[in-house]
Amino acid sequence: MPTRVEIVAYDPNWPQRYRDIAQDLRRILDALVIAVDHIGSTAVPGMAAKAVIDIDVTLRGLPDITAASALLVAAGYQARGNRYDDDVWAFMLQGVEQKRRVDLCPPDNETHRRRLVFRDHLRSHADTALAYAALKARLAEAYRYDGDRYTAEKTRFINAIVDREDRMTGDRSAMVQATVTCEIRYRLKPGSLAEFEAYAQTWMTLIERHGGTHHGYFVPREKPEGVGASFPGVGEDGAGDIAVALFTFADEAAYLRYRSDVAADPDGMAANALYADDPPFVSYERVFLQPLARRR
Repeated sequence: MPTRVEIVAYDPNWPQRYRDIAQDLRRILDALVIAVDHIGSTAVPGMAAKAVIDIDVTLRGLPDITAASALLVAAGYQARGNRYDDDVWAFMLQGVEQKRRVDLCPPDNETHRRRLVFRDHLRSHADTALAYAALKARLAEAYRYDGDRYTAEKTRFINAIVDREDRMTGDRSAMVQATVTCEIRYRLKPGSLAEFEAYAQTWMTLIERHGGTHHGYFVPREKPEGVGASFPGVGEDGAGDIAVALFTFADEAAYLRYRSDVAADPDGMAANALYADDPPFVSYERVFLQPLARRR
């Protein structure tokens, strides 16, 4: 007899139940486990869902699937197979206080990655979460005894969100890699801090006038009392006469354009002339940087 698709109100106990189940799975699977993740609608605060805790278990590698499967079956889980040929093996445990579905997968599994992207999107976008909850309610009514159709109809919505997130992530990553960030580290001339501050104000104005984003100049201050090196023997406190400037341009073309334009800017020419013979620093060094793209 087909099982009814039944959506229930969010249960605030679901996160703790997930943690209890995750602890049990780590005990059962032991060293085979890399990560245990709460996925699905019960992982989204406030989201109505089927009363089943969905969990993905990432194993050390694909060869561990056989041993992990045997351990789960021995613990009472029913094997549901690899239905979609995506290296994800499903298991269900029923007849317990909290029904749970556990999927085993190897590292870097695409199905698992997409599940996390969708979960994280719902957690941080209340409007999408509301739309998804309304969709699930409609589908549960329309396909109340057809779980496969219910899932298939949801998948269109899920794929649209994940694909959009992937495009945005790709765009952000490309933008990050294109930027030009410059750090300039100055060794200050003794007694010249006030003069250096005037110099700094001029160049912050010029850089932003010509398309850059200036993150500021940073001048020396006393070290907080009692703070030591985090890695003794490797790190140590530096000199007390160092100032740092940090600014960013959108890409190399913008940076080169700035270099050309500021040389013809009357304020730029005046600043260079003012400090040409007697700058408020002994020396400086320049380093070009780019941000490290943040992983999910």
